[in-house]
Amino acid sequence: MSVLIESRGAVCQQCGRTGTRLFGDHVQELKDGGATLDPANVKLVCGSCHTKKTIKARAARTAQRHTR
Repeated sequence: MSVLIESRGAVCQQCGRTGTRLFGDHVQELKDGGATLDPANVKLVCGSCHTKKTIKARAARTAQRHTR
């Protein structure tokens, strides 16, 4: 992840926040078939943005299971 921070900067790619811990968030989640080590599938995000995105993705998966 340090390579991504060096190339993209230590800033949340979602909200622009700096000075906070960053997470390598998979754009397409692994559970949904996202590539594990593909830098194009990783977005650097702060904890708040990571949590929001994860909750939204889980809700979408749950809704999809219930509509089948």
